[in-house]
Amino acid sequence: MQRCTDLGTTIDMLKLATILDNPGEPSARTRYRDPKHLRDLGYTGLVLYETTGLSGLKGPHSVGSGEMRRWVGQQFDHVQKRVEEAMAAGLEVYLTYDVLSLACAVVDEHPSRYICKNRPGSICPASEAALDASVDALSHLLGMFPQTSGIVLRFGDNDAGRLPYLVGNDLYTPHCPRCSQVGRADRIVSVLTRFYNVVVKKAHKRLIARAWNLRPKGMHDSVELCQRIADRLPGKEDDDQLVLSFKFTQTDFWRYQPWNAASRVFGKRPILYELQCQREFEGKGGIPAWQVPLWRDGDPAIKDKTQRGGLANIADEINFAGLWAWVRGGGWGGPFVKNELWIDANAYAVPRLADDPKISTAQLAQDWVAQRLKIENPSAARAVEAVLEASVAFSLHGFYIGPYARHKADAWHPNADWIQDDQVDAEAAWRMIQQIPRDQLDAVVTEKQLAVTEVANARAALHAEMASHNRSMLEPLVNTLIYAESFFSALRDLLHGLVAYRQYRRSQSNDDAQTVRHRLLGAQSHWNHHSQRHATLPGAASAFGEDNFWELTQRILSELAE
Repeated sequence: MQRCTDLGTTIDMLKLATILDNPGEPSARTRYRDPKHLRDLGYTGLVLYETTGLSGLKGPHSVGSGEMRRWVGQQFDHVQKRVEEAMAAGLEVYLTYDVLSLACAVVDEHPSRYICKNRPGSICPASEAALDASVDALSHLLGMFPQTSGIVLRFGDNDAGRLPYLVGNDLYTPHCPRCSQVGRADRIVSVLTRFYNVVVKKAHKRLIARAWNLRPKGMHDSVELCQRIADRLPGKEDDDQLVLSFKFTQTDFWRYQPWNAASRVFGKRPILYELQCQREFEGKGGIPAWQVPLWRDGDPAIKDKTQRGGLANIADEINFAGLWAWVRGGGWGGPFVKNELWIDANAYAVPRLADDPKISTAQLAQDWVAQRLKIENPSAARAVEAVLEASVAFSLHGFYIGPYARHKADAWHPNADWIQDDQVDAEAAWRMIQQIPRDQLDAVVTEKQLAVTEVANARAALHAEMASHNRSMLEPLVNTLIYAESFFSALRDLLHGLVAYRQYRRSQSNDDAQTVRHRLLGAQSHWNHHSQRHATLPGAASAFGEDNFWELTQRILSELAE
């Protein structure tokens, strides 16, 4: 499909998919590795994340000899195979590339040319030699894979530190006598101009520039910075050979996020939005988390509708170029799903939402159930759709602490990392509880009980629809809700116990002490059920892990026993 707006020329809508495999972990078993499957879902292109680890290399010889060189050679061969498979399926292919990132062997030959002064291990953004070497390496990569459609360039984050043969950093971090005088805007414009020249002008391919930055005040989240660079970007303003890519959230893929305001200041520049089908801060697909209402209408946790956004409104205000789905992956841990159907609901919706940003989310849910699950019984179909609808609320109520998130000064880390990937940090939760105003502590308890109730209701309704003819389909889905219910029950009792403990420290009341004991023992019991029993059910994900959970709860219980 093509889209024409008042802000830009008619362009082919981008509907891109990618899988992010975690370094050092087994690759996810997923249907989305088959490019024909992606094409049949409606995707038009594949973004190969694998080439991130090849950034700054001119080939296997760039890493010397031995086992490391053989391993890197295998990665180039793997990319070649993936490119050929995707193109045979009719998909465009884009290669990811990090800047600043170079081979250790290159940097070690002349460190002073590339490295920040007095900062060994950090490539200097003001180093002309480093930028030239990075551009040269990308030219070689394009020469190795000439059939690809373009490059996805990342400069606000970097994976080089995970790989022993690379050295690198994001564009914003280093500050030395040489680069401290080069501001953020100048760094961005310099890099984008250089890479535009090699990708667009020389190779005649598309450059997708990822605005993402790992820390605040970069291009991804700073409206002020984007306003300063908007008129300085290379190429014509409506040139679809340079596309700017933003996560649709203001910061990372959390709730309590306004729509990305920085993406809205570029006039006719084509804008691509990144979506995560397997949210790393919300169970990673092990727990239902229907993202489509957030994509279409913005996050209802944002009460100011002007900041809430949503594609249904935003797509007409910008030169909307399409959507890029992280169909699997994101973050660096579990849960690891055994049944990816809840992820599939999100992956299915992305191409359709790109074609029609105003499409009904209820219609998308109905179509997914009918076309992908092939559930014909209306009552059973409606029960599955109801789980998707309910998950928008219970993900919010379960994974976040609303009274804390609503009063943060900025949008970064609304959950203060008390839940990240598959880890629950009880000490972080306790720090959050201590910062919440006393008159809002009851709201924490109410919110967590609401999450448990919402999941339990969805589980009971879906379980009631199970019969012999549909058990193989519905039972794994029911098990994911049992898994979620035990997990949220543990969080409910933990937070209720911590709220009561804070009150007890002030009151020294026996009633408060009894509540603390009851709730923390309940949290321990639910945690055992979640980790030792419910995570082993057919279709359930691997269990969540904990940091400081047992230490904190036992310390408090011991204190009360004295």
